Amino acid sequence: MAIRQAAICLILSGAAWAQQFPVRHQHLRKYCEGTLTVDAKGITFQSVKHGTLTWPYADIQQLTLEPKSIHILSYKDSSLLLGRDVTYNFTGAIPSAELYARWTAALDQRFVAGLPEVGDRPGVRFPAKLLGLTKGSESTLVFAADIVGFGAHTWRYSDIQSIASSGPLQLTLTTLQKQYRFQLKQPITEITYNQLWLDIEKKNGRIQ
Repeated sequence: MAIRQAAICLILSGAAWAQQFPVRHQHLRKYCEGTLTVDAKGITFQSVKHGTLTWPYADIQQLTLEPKSIHILSYKDSSLLLGRDVTYNFTGAIPSAELYARWTAALDQRFVAGLPEVGDRPGVRFPAKLLGLTKGSESTLVFAADIVGFGAHTWRYSDIQSIASSGPLQLTLTTLQKQYRFQLKQPITEITYNQLWLDIEKKNGRIQ
């Protein structure tokens, strides 16, 4: 009963930890309510309607954390979506700061954080447009000490495989999952680009 009434339950015992919080499991046209449990082994969703669903971290293709939601892209094929992998979406009072601290330290590039507070951090900033297939989005591209942010998008330096520029108003970030192309609204100088490239390469241990 205490767990159900509390928005967040945090258990710390040495290396063991767990967090429980109420969420809504979003379906195509509706949702069901339940409890999401996150610990060192994986994620578990429990509800009266759907029982228990469990995802060990090794079975998660991509884990996306946003301020009020968690998205799990599984390896399971969907028979209704022509073989596309099944995504599970959860919304609620997500303890995003606590989960970010845990997941960013423990998980690899399959963890994607979308926390807008990166925009408030000090760093190198470029007003920019993120180019898409049909339309883009405008915000500020921020290179902070250990993380890159653009609107709700966030990439740890360890998530970035490469950074490239084909001109002073073009910048491309390549991650394990995807390539992101930016149209800069102010030119990036060669000195600034070289320093950003060097910082990312050092953070990833590719150069000393």
